Amino acid sequence: MGNHERLKFNWRGFVSLTTGLSFIGMCVTGIALLFVPPGRIANWTDWKMLGLTKRQWIGQHVWFSAVFFIAAILHIYLNWRPLVNYCKAKVGKGLALRWEWVVSLVLCLVVGAGTFAGIRPFSSLLDWSEGIKHHWDRPGRRAPVPHAELLTLEQLAEQVEDVDAETMIANLKARGIEVNSSADIVGEIAKAHNVAPIELYNMALGAESRGRGRGFGGQGRGGPGAREQAGHGQEASSGLRMVGQMTLREYCDQAHLDLGKSIEKLQAAGLKADADMTIRQIADSANRHPSEVRGLLE
Repeated sequence: MGNHERLKFNWRGFVSLTTGLSFIGMCVTGIALLFVPPGRIANWTDWKMLGLTKRQWIGQHVWFSAVFFIAAILHIYLNWRPLVNYCKAKVGKGLALRWEWVVSLVLCLVVGAGTFAGIRPFSSLLDWSEGIKHHWDRPGRRAPVPHAELLTLEQLAEQVEDVDAETMIANLKARGIEVNSSADIVGEIAKAHNVAPIELYNMALGAESRGRGRGFGGQGRGGPGAREQAGHGQEASSGLRMVGQMTLREYCDQAHLDLGKSIEKLQAAGLKADADMTIRQIADSANRHPSEVRGLLE
């Protein structure tokens, strides 16, 4: 009889333990999400922390949160009478527990309102998190356009000067990367060959890869060519420059645009612009991506 009682499944114990463990998992994954880079960087460089990608960290957080929510509901259900009796007993003894409730409610309201209003110290944590996230946004890690891994090779080639889709395919095949056609998706090709999209992109340009999650970065259409002679298998120059690093004057000269009209066009769109500002500085002045500045100019 004693053995039977020990083997009997204890639902209260199971629910309590599940609530606690899922809460820990939810907290750990939530903290991890404070450090992950923006998706356009994480997906392009195949960023990982402790072996997990950004998508996997998000998935872990969502599922731990879901398990915690369900377990918490079951915990309340299984312990409803003890909880009600406890509250009645405490309320009957005086105002002590009521004041605890009031203080707890006020604290949560203050945190919610302060975060919504963006005032210190509540905004400080968010600013700190954003600072860490944008730390990953370096010139060598940027794609030619946001989420370039979702483009086909043909669409990607349209974002690069002097390198067409056929040349990209030839460069990739020379590195042992099998490509069926220019309609293949960049991210899917990279995943099939266990490389980051940025590495695949550098190989498509004919450039030597600098390692997983690194590379020369993107060059937007209209920017300087990634190679003088694409597809010849020669190493690309280490002096490659992204369009975002070019000054507006340099970009207009390269794209054969009138500098004065370009400045007027950008200012009319609400951007701060002068000839010696870089494309990225102009984009940052209005919290936009450099590709949007290029779109306005062209």
